[in-house]
Amino acid sequence: MPFPCQIPKALQPGDGVLLAAPARFVTAEQVAAAEAHVRSAGYTPIVYDGLLERSGQFGGSDAHRSNFLNAGFADEQVRAIWAMRGGYGCGRLLPLLDADAFAADPTWLVGFSDITALHGWAQVQGIASLHAPVASTYGQASAPTQQGMWRALEQREAGPEADHAAIVGGNLSVLYSLLGTPYFPPIEGAWLLLEDLDEYLYHVDRMLLAFRLAGVFDRVRGVVVGGFTELHDNTIADGQAVDNPFGQDVRQMLAEHVPADTPVVHGAPVGHLAENESVILGVASAKSVHWTRGF
Repeated sequence: MPFPCQIPKALQPGDGVLLAAPARFVTAEQVAAAEAHVRSAGYTPIVYDGLLERSGQFGGSDAHRSNFLNAGFADEQVRAIWAMRGGYGCGRLLPLLDADAFAADPTWLVGFSDITALHGWAQVQGIASLHAPVASTYGQASAPTQQGMWRALEQREAGPEADHAAIVGGNLSVLYSLLGTPYFPPIEGAWLLLEDLDEYLYHVDRMLLAFRLAGVFDRVRGVVVGGFTELHDNTIADGQAVDNPFGQDVRQMLAEHVPADTPVVHGAPVGHLAENESVILGVASAKSVHWTRGF
């Protein structure tokens, strides 16, 4: 799919924001807090019946969660779908999503972490989406970071240079799980955003190696590195029986796996961080241009 992607309609005051649980289940208390966040930003929270469904760790069965999203795609009142939580589960929904309804009237998909699977699916359809806090982490952020999410949805950012590349990607583990599937986002000539949480260092290396062997790093404009937080090593301190440290940090791994002539930008304020700034995926936004300026 060529870039730039189509951008969903800008949010207007009072527009409907559907709260969804495409991965982990949510509680009534979390929903109430999310509704308050949406109202305080000047929008109308929409809560369908079944949001509190639970099946194991998921927010209901795969069929239930995908039907929930598909109903949102078809609902003219819903201008954005804000994921309540990440965790695991979005990838299970991808074959069940209604691409025709989504493309007919594109809806903003908002979230990060496991929501990366939905972002990849959206970019395959040629639609932009927003990498941003999920509803359950939104309250951790400062007011400027919170306001930045709504500004992005309202398209009140300054426009980027016309020749700057789009940005795609998100959570490394989720992207790794999509390699070789029809749902891996289009990356040719784009900046690839990567972040992750709670992984062993050698797991991170294995995923980056897979990207290198699959030619991912040969096809991108560059790599934007967000937070890689709460990583573990093969050491006694991390619960192992003996000390057998991996010996490389993420920066060193990337230097080894990414071609020398492909730029790597470290320190993007995105990922599992309190200040998880929002960035539009599928286009060159003002935020992505700022992060990658000079390359």
